Amino acid sequence: MRSSISAGAREAQSRGFDGVICGHIHHAAIKTIEGILYINDGDWVESCTALAEDRHGNLEILCWSSAATRPSRVPAPHREFAPAYSA
Repeated sequence: MRSSISAGAREAQSRGFDGVICGHIHHAAIKTIEGILYINDGDWVESCTALAEDRHGNLEILCWSSAATRPSRVPAPHREFAPAYSA
C-alpha cells in the first residue's frame, strides 16, 4: 500500500498537480508526500470517514464514532491550489 501511495504522489507531481485525492483503502489520511498533498478519504462503511470541502475550498476528513453526535475533523493544511485544468 505504501508504494501505491508514493506512486500516486509521484504521478501527481509529474503532471504538475499540487495534490492527489484517493479513496477505498479504508484508512483516512491527510499528509504531504514528496511535496505533494495526499488525501485519502478512507471509507464510510468500516471507518466512518468522509472528505468534506467547505465554501472556502478548505478540505478536511470527517470522522464519526458511535459516541459522537457530530463528526470530529482533521483539516488539511491551507494551501493555494493551482487549477487542475485550464481552458
